[in-house]
Amino acid sequence: MTNHLKTFKFGRFYHFSGSLLLLACLFAPVAYADTIELLQKNASVAYEKMMDAKRSAETLAKDAVLADRKLATAKQKLTEAEQEAEAAKRKSEQARVAAEQAVNRWKQASDALASEWGRSEVK
Repeated sequence: MTNHLKTFKFGRFYHFSGSLLLLACLFAPVAYADTIELLQKNASVAYEKMMDAKRSAETLAKDAVLADRKLATAKQKLTEAEQEAEAAKRKSEQARVAAEQAVNRWKQASDALASEWGRSEVK
């Protein structure tokens, strides 16, 4: 009877471990498929995020190029405005000098006229 119980317990262990092995074999492909499906979803989400980031980077690069062009245009306009301002200052200074010279000539002419009137009255 002792041998019979040992065989029974031993056989029962093999039956139990065989059942576990069978269950593991049945569920392993399902678990593997779930893992593959999850990895595919993760890869898909990561790909979409990557493409969004790529599109965003391309758009921002274009925006940067446009901003650089605007900046270059603004700098060019500023340079032109500065040149125009300098030219206007030079012309203004020339006009001031010309006006001052005209005033001086008028004063000289007025003084000469007054002097001549003064002489003509004295005679």
